[in-house]
Amino acid sequence: MIKVNELNEMIDRNDRPITYDEYCKRILCDKQILSRIIKECVSEFHDIPLAEIPNYIENDPAMNENIDKANDKIYGMNTEDISVHGAKIIFDIIVGIRLPDSPNKDNIGLILNIEAQANSNTPYPLLNRAIYYSSRLLARQKNRPDGFQHSDFQNLKKVYSIWIVMNSKKATEGVMNQYEIRETCLRRASHFPKETYDKLAIIMIYPKSKYDMNDDKYDLMELLHILFKADMTAKEKKCQLEKNYGIMMTKKTEREVEGMCNLSQIHVDAGRKEGLAKGRKEGRKEGLAEGLAILSKIINNMMKKTNQTADEVMKILDIDKELQPEISKLMNTQNDIKYKHLK
Repeated sequence: MIKVNELNEMIDRNDRPITYDEYCKRILCDKQILSRIIKECVSEFHDIPLAEIPNYIENDPAMNENIDKANDKIYGMNTEDISVHGAKIIFDIIVGIRLPDSPNKDNIGLILNIEAQANSNTPYPLLNRAIYYSSRLLARQKNRPDGFQHSDFQNLKKVYSIWIVMNSKKATEGVMNQYEIRETCLRRASHFPKETYDKLAIIMIYPKSKYDMNDDKYDLMELLHILFKADMTAKEKKCQLEKNYGIMMTKKTEREVEGMCNLSQIHVDAGRKEGLAKGRKEGRKEGLAEGLAILSKIINNMMKKTNQTADEVMKILDIDKELQPEISKLMNTQNDIKYKHLK
């Protein structure tokens, strides 16, 4: 039986406002969740029993950031990369993994990177960003205490970069694609050992918005749906995780999970009520304008925290369609004023 961990507290915790990204990363750092991702996505562990996988998760000797065995949380490797001047990257999660068939059981054999992406609505192809992040994880191994020195490229470790996109277009929901380096003989056939070129794998995961909770699949995609997308109470989520996935949790007072899984509501609900109520109560044009101004600022802040568009945020908040054009106009005005001020 998998032991009790802090996943229950992560779902229950509602003592301070945290961003959607923070919530996702806290959940994904749990060893029970991380082990399931490794089991399905990392080919080297497909045949390893799930219960044994946590034993292969290592810390980064250079950072001395150890696994907290008391609560099964992975703190992992250094997530900040400043190896390229003027191009700092802060990864979500980086963890060193020992390989099952490695003769040296103390050495990290591959590097696992997990990125929690709020949505796929980016001004660039998200896969391009994943390729760039993975390349940096390969490059930064040179001359690190836990990497390789000088020209010892034979010690280059394989990198897995797994991107979990919480909200995506319907066309990509349920998709899990892998991109990797493969050998293609363009002339005379000559094959080199796979371990010499198999150094990079990118996996893009797009959980669906709806699943049949009565089926018996219980796979990784459905697990991610329950954790991040399902319209369930905290009690319902815990029941699913314990019953179908063997993820055990401590017994605590149940709290609503809607605010944690859909943090946009928890951040803006009070302001939304205050702004619109003020305008309606006064029954004047000025009052309504002031309420809409407050709401437009809140939507702007929520867009930054969740990486969602204005239309997506207004849809989540169920804002009247008649008000949306005026709110968009106010937001553009606010952004123009801010830009002129910065100039």
